[in-house]
Amino acid sequence: MLGWGMAGESAPPDTSDEVRHALSAPDRRWSGSALLVFPAAVAELLAWLEDERNFSAAHHEDAFASAIREYRTAEQEGLGPNVIAVLRTDLGKVSTALQHLNPAGSRATAVMAVGDLQSALKDQRALQAAWKDLWSKCGKLEASAEAIAVRRDLFLALAQLAGHNLGQLTSTLRDVLADDAWAVAGVRAVLGDPAPDDFDEDKDEVPRAGLRATERATLCERFLTLPPSTHSHVVWLAYEKASMFLKPVASLGDITFIMSEYVPDEATAASAKYSGHCTHWTATDGEFLADMPHKVGTVLARVFLPPRIYADPIAVARTRVEALVTVGKFHAGMPAGYWSILPGHKHIPDGQRGEERRLDASQYSVEPLDHGRQAAIYSAMAAFWNQIDGTVAIDDVRLAEAVDLLQWWQAAGEQPPLAQVIANVRVVETAASRVGTAPWDDHLAAYLKTTWVVQAIHEELVTTIRHAASCEPTGLTVQAYKRRQAVADATLDVHEFGYIDLVPGSTQAALTELIDIYPPHHQMARRLRTLAKRLDNRDAFEKWRAQLETRWTRLADRMARTRDAITHGGPATAEVVGSIVAFSRQVGAWEVQIALESALAGTDLIPEHIRFRDDSTTLLERIRQAAKPGDVIHSSAVPPRPR
Repeated sequence: MLGWGMAGESAPPDTSDEVRHALSAPDRRWSGSALLVFPAAVAELLAWLEDERNFSAAHHEDAFASAIREYRTAEQEGLGPNVIAVLRTDLGKVSTALQHLNPAGSRATAVMAVGDLQSALKDQRALQAAWKDLWSKCGKLEASAEAIAVRRDLFLALAQLAGHNLGQLTSTLRDVLADDAWAVAGVRAVLGDPAPDDFDEDKDEVPRAGLRATERATLCERFLTLPPSTHSHVVWLAYEKASMFLKPVASLGDITFIMSEYVPDEATAASAKYSGHCTHWTATDGEFLADMPHKVGTVLARVFLPPRIYADPIAVARTRVEALVTVGKFHAGMPAGYWSILPGHKHIPDGQRGEERRLDASQYSVEPLDHGRQAAIYSAMAAFWNQIDGTVAIDDVRLAEAVDLLQWWQAAGEQPPLAQVIANVRVVETAASRVGTAPWDDHLAAYLKTTWVVQAIHEELVTTIRHAASCEPTGLTVQAYKRRQAVADATLDVHEFGYIDLVPGSTQAALTELIDIYPPHHQMARRLRTLAKRLDNRDAFEKWRAQLETRWTRLADRMARTRDAITHGGPATAEVVGSIVAFSRQVGAWEVQIALESALAGTDLIPEHIRFRDDSTTLLERIRQAAKPGDVIHSSAVPPRPR
């Protein structure tokens, strides 16, 4: 969409434009990882309630209390008023059950209450309520960027939980919000509304439906009453450092593996050669196959998913193949680096050409190609498939959980999220044991917490200014865009290899100017206003600092719970693990940094930890004592370059 004041637009962004922006990139989370999206908090709590291990007060009591705190926090901070109204009965039952819960005794009542709540989250009424909460929040200029991010992420999480394909759903909603007449007519048709007048198909531009913003919002809300559709899917993936030796093509159920070096470069020839080996082949398969990497040591994988509701068919297909390949590695006892999946995929929904994300083989050396050991992985896959008869329906939810656990166990070479967290915690535990006798999580709080808070403050300033000065100019007039370009020229230091620094001393003026450039309802304007308030007002800064300390506590608490769960065989749901990977990576990196500097300087670890902590503590106190916190933050986040 062009910016207002530019060709094709005559009004500044309004609520519908901001909601439309919020629906872009639905696979990317907006809200911070410290607050779990409510469905994830419910799933985590249910996992702990259903944990069948013998209860140990020493190991599990704190973990149960942590999961309950996390659930209550997600309820209090993550749910909007309309969602609360829809879920009021189920939320009340969970609250009562948790008040009377004895984790060491029977948990049946709590399990039933939380399970019923999880089912209620899949109901279209919860999704419609989340939509109304998102729309309402975007309509309020005083709402913070973080508050809108929480509403947005909850809506998308509920849509996915209900079984919707987020890409297709958000595309339809965005088109309706843009007043696209074709999209409006299509939605009205599936809702059974009267057909509109014919459109002028000779116009170059997309015809407008002429709906007011509130009418578009209501139409979207009605559209959300429809259940997700069933579709069949074909997903193409690719593996490198892979081989099947004397089998140029082989199928294990609905998964077909093809040695890429034997594939013709022409679509018709590719279809003629391989259509007989695959389920529900289409001409699009031939086109995709001919266009994929054809290289020795690269194996292509085609996954057919029979008709049903798939919230994320790409993820389902990838998980199925990765599970089978990982089992093959496990049984063959081969290094994790073999059969390495390439980024990208090609998607064929219902026989039609769908999303393509380019599949490029890396430049690894293929000589010598270890055909024998790489082919052994496929042989182990085939043996396993024959062992299970290959005819049972795959439980994709349980499969994903099992693959996470298996990959953690095998993770020496691949390092999936769970293994990364455990490895990073091990670094922290080792450092803590060298510094004193305090538990490792107390060690973290004593020496690294302040540095994390200061870094979060600096990162918010740097990323906000960088993004505001360089993001797509949607919603800006020509004059505003020129003003922003002048800010970018003065603020951004673009290097020849593509990375971008900020010019020291430029951020304070840039922040003031950028706030004036962006229209009030622009998503970037909201983020800039939120930041400016925190930098200019000591009370606002203190509130922000307290929020960051709370986030630290939640992340550290979650990391400790996850570590204890794995150590003692307990549950660790995928979203919880993913939410602490970056946190664990950062604190682990700091411990490595301190250890390296201590060794190079010939000093003990204890004074090095104290120095590391005190540097950040001193800076944070300077910020807190300043009349305007931003006066210190601007200079410390982008310090002058050494001469």
